[in-house]
Amino acid sequence: MAKAVNILIVENETLVAMGVRRMLESVGYRVCGIAATAAAAQDLARAHAPDLVLMDVTLRGQVDGIEAAAAMLAERPFALVFVTAHSDPKTRARMQALHPVGILPKPFTERQLLQIIHASIASPAA
Repeated sequence: MAKAVNILIVENETLVAMGVRRMLESVGYRVCGIAATAAAAQDLARAHAPDLVLMDVTLRGQVDGIEAAAAMLAERPFALVFVTAHSDPKTRARMQALHPVGILPKPFTERQLLQIIHASIASPAA
């Protein structure tokens, strides 16, 4: 099932990021990069113009994933899916303010990941 979709994974845990990459590539998605910091995510987004960004809320460094996503969206639009273990009301409100096409709670299954990716790509916001 080949997909002409560029996906950027922004995740501070290397093993999680590699697992997500394997899951996505096994069904034909193209992962254009993996970043663990906001700065690296912005650089990769500028270089590869992803269609979809899977953004963890917790990143390495001083800038969290919500701030990183806001900065990246200010430069160019893309479908945004937050992937997070944080579900407190303040964090959810910050995520919702950026109008993500989805929020995937950790831990998640491959099926849940693929469902949210398929829905995100089919979304008019994507």
